[in-house]
Amino acid sequence: MSHSATQIGPVVARDTYPVMRVASEYFLRGVDVLSEVDHDMVSGMIFVTLWHGQMQARARSPVGIRELSRKIGLPYETVRRHARELVSGGQCIEEKGGLAIATAMMRGPQTTAMLRRSYVNAVRMLRHLTRIEAARFNVEPDRRSGPRRLTREQVAIGLAGIRLLLTGLRTLRGLSGGDLVRGLVYTAIWTANVKHVTNTPAAGDRGILKDSQRLPVSILAISNALRLPYETVRRHADALLKDGSCTRVGRKGLIAPASTHRQRANVEAITDGYRIVMAFLAELRKAGVKV
Repeated sequence: MSHSATQIGPVVARDTYPVMRVASEYFLRGVDVLSEVDHDMVSGMIFVTLWHGQMQARARSPVGIRELSRKIGLPYETVRRHARELVSGGQCIEEKGGLAIATAMMRGPQTTAMLRRSYVNAVRMLRHLTRIEAARFNVEPDRRSGPRRLTREQVAIGLAGIRLLLTGLRTLRGLSGGDLVRGLVYTAIWTANVKHVTNTPAAGDRGILKDSQRLPVSILAISNALRLPYETVRRHADALLKDGSCTRVGRKGLIAPASTHRQRANVEAITDGYRIVMAFLAELRKAGVKV
């Protein structure tokens, strides 16, 4: 019998672990949404943060580098350097007071494709959350995104999905000592370890899965999943092995063992992630989506 959520220190909601197994898969797919804008993850985060803000604001207004730095959770100089590249590439424009997305790009083919993909990913997660009884999203009629223009509901779901992604990235960076890539590698490892139970009717046990229930994953598989260079993933995996966040299972690959998930910092992190998902559902309800 696996460990109960009530045995690991901080009190967590009953659905926390199955919800986060589902949500982590959405989150990793969502990282690919950034590639719709720019192959560089940081530049993609900056562009999407600007675009998302302008889509939800009543009036279009530029955002300063310092404010962007605060919103994204990255150093000022890092944001300034990538912002300059976005301006050079024509994806952003400089205005008095900061950066903005050009009007022609706000609802252009590139951003429309990004929003559509966010919608599709979010609906997939909502269906899985409904399967494990953490949400009540009506899958009928079929809500897949067709070639027509996105409906108001589809836009609302897509925008909420992007907010969830951006919030998750910012939170993950903070939890991984400021190293977003290392946080992504760790998340991809533990998500792959439990993927075979995530898609079961209840998304597996309500608590932390035992090591015997975790399937090892190779560095190459993580490299392919994240679209990161093999050497980059290997370097971060070595660091995770060194600090005990992961262990090697012979030649089969890596697992993030149950013992690390019971550490107070990781319990608090998974609880924060659960709250972010619940805030996503609340945003949809406020927009009139029945979840």
